[in-house]
Amino acid sequence: MFSIFLSAFVLALSTLLPVINPFSGAMFFCTMTSNLTDEDRQFVAKRIAIYSLVILLVCLSVGHLILNFFGISVGALRMAGGAVLFMAGWTALNAPSTEEMNKEGPTLSRTKLKSMAFYPFTLPLTTGPGGIAVAVALGTSLPLDTPHIAGVVAATLATVVTIWGCYRYADRVNRAVGAAGADALARLLAFVLICLGVSIAWQGFSELWINLQHQI
Repeated sequence: MFSIFLSAFVLALSTLLPVINPFSGAMFFCTMTSNLTDEDRQFVAKRIAIYSLVILLVCLSVGHLILNFFGISVGALRMAGGAVLFMAGWTALNAPSTEEMNKEGPTLSRTKLKSMAFYPFTLPLTTGPGGIAVAVALGTSLPLDTPHIAGVVAATLATVVTIWGCYRYADRVNRAVGAAGADALARLLAFVLICLGVSIAWQGFSELWINLQHQI
């Protein structure tokens, strides 16, 4: 039984982590929250972890039912998520520099921070269409017995803990490279996010195009 649990854990963790990629997501998070205090950043990181856990567990358990109920295909999900990622990357690419943001110093309410924690940081930046599709696939492909379920849930918890750790301490990278380096890194990562959005949208379009050809 333990070997089944371990194999399910390794399979789910090795599938979820590369797709969600909290390490690169943390850099975008740090870029878009460079004007927040350490306490507020910790608050948002905790909320992102909670929201990610809820989304992944829902997708694992009833994700396929929700998509079927609304008639949403994985291709359509990828296209929509890719478009949102593109817009988030474009916003970050054209955001003010760190020095300008520190001069402005806007104070955000906890309500606004909660809203930012869900969109765009959790969805689609962290648990985007790729993570949702993987979670739905895991929930529908693995056997519904105790060792497999326990292994997948444990892997989900490990993934969420990794997300929290990456987002919580992402600001230390900015401190290490300095303001100028952080701005340069932010622009580079924002461009990568735009490319990622285009790539995901293209994958969705390709899936829809193939399905359309089969129907014709």
